[in-house]
Amino acid sequence: MKKVALGIVLISIIFLMITYNRFQQPTEKDVLKITGKWSESIEEVLFVREIDGKWLTLFRMQQVISIAELQQNWLGTWKFKNNVTLSSIEYPPVLENQIAWSASEKSDENEAYYFGMVTDSEIDKITIETGKGIIEDIPFIKYEGSRFFLKRAEGKLVMPVNISGYSQSGEFIYSSLKKIN
Repeated sequence: MKKVALGIVLISIIFLMITYNRFQQPTEKDVLKITGKWSESIEEVLFVREIDGKWLTLFRMQQVISIAELQQNWLGTWKFKNNVTLSSIEYPPVLENQIAWSASEKSDENEAYYFGMVTDSEIDKITIETGKGIIEDIPFIKYEGSRFFLKRAEGKLVMPVNISGYSQSGEFIYSSLKKIN
């Protein structure tokens, strides 16, 4: 009888721990734990934030800034979704570029990701143009004066990609494909 009672107590404790973990939001410590065995260590976790119903983390290594989506496993432990980052950009960005960006594709999910950092304070709006059309209304993710963007699009990544930047008045001031005078 004591063994049965002890078994019930242990199962209850394990159940409570898993339930507790499932209700915890991800933290910087989770990101550092996930990346702890990487060959290049993370210098700074910029943020862990819920955006559009998905938990995202932005972190900096020596020469790149990466963004990843966080997802809980059945035990409530946070991991990078599919064990990969969504995209990365060079860090520090070349200021004259005005927008440091990259594009990536997750073929198993049939999704493309466009990620970047806007370094020109005059750029107030960006668009992304691919062979499939123009993607507008791209919100900025703000962090301590820096502005980043992440846009998820359905379908395969289509090249070339043109990132355009516009001033608040709508003036065209940046293109990733051609020089603006």
